[in-house]
Amino acid sequence: MRLLHDLQPDEKPVSQGVYRYLRDNEPTGQVEKWLITRVANGAEVVRADVDGGDFSLLTHLRRRIDGKPEWLRLRYGTKHGIKAAAQYTFEEAVVRVARQAEGQLQRLDVVDIAIGYQVDYHPVISHDYVWRGYPSHARGKAWSIPIFSPDLWTEGAEALCGRALRFNVKPLEAEAIVTPVGKFEETRSFEITLDDGVQALAWYDDFGVPLRWFYPDKKYDFVLMEYKRQD
Repeated sequence: MRLLHDLQPDEKPVSQGVYRYLRDNEPTGQVEKWLITRVANGAEVVRADVDGGDFSLLTHLRRRIDGKPEWLRLRYGTKHGIKAAAQYTFEEAVVRVARQAEGQLQRLDVVDIAIGYQVDYHPVISHDYVWRGYPSHARGKAWSIPIFSPDLWTEGAEALCGRALRFNVKPLEAEAIVTPVGKFEETRSFEITLDDGVQALAWYDDFGVPLRWFYPDKKYDFVLMEYKRQD
């Protein structure tokens, strides 16, 4: 697994795994490896390495002890080299963005966003924003949650800019699912409607790790293939 930053002496591994990206039940060639560690004060670090063959995405998220994101570093590239890199610093109602694309000057941006937002930074392991953002007072009803998301698909001066979005999240009945890493009897499951109207279904284990993400209309399926816990 490639890392943006090596583990520090006070980091202890919590869990790690591998997702396989499928479409129409066939591998797309994209594989995601991830690692979650915990530091001495209880904060967590989430690292992900998405390898698509002709592109790569490396991310490093630090989450505070209260579960809220503190900062994210991200590097996007191709087999020819790094295309863009950015750091996102998360404050109560704004995200501060420092980013630079290949052949461009560094850019500094501030994105305004609703208080209590979550972050979707694209690796499947980042999709815990669904249950983190769903409030207990919603009591099973569909709920709109504010999301900040780095934009991977822009180029040039706009590369890795961030967007404020809203996703609609609806809890489903707990159910058992079978995955390549075993059977899970009581998963937390949700139906998610993204900002562009695309729908997804998601299943999580007791620790909040995504077990599977499935897009019914597009037939994309992200499945946990390897999983190890050390806490």
